[in-house]
Amino acid sequence: MNFELLKRRALSFLKNAKSSFEQGEYDIALFNMEQFIQLYSKYLLYRRIGDYPKTYSIE
Repeated sequence: MNFELLKRRALSFLKNAKSSFEQGEYDIALFNMEQFIQLYSKYLLYRRIGDYPKTYSIE
């Protein structure tokens, strides 16, 4: 996945979180913040090490 796409998606979740918070939708704001943190963390890892470990182990 392109790391710039991760950044754009993360920032979109942050924008949604701010909007939800301003509207008093605190549960939705927190959900969007969580998504922002996860995607932005992946973006930073991807920039730093080129890729990040994936754990898709369904048995």
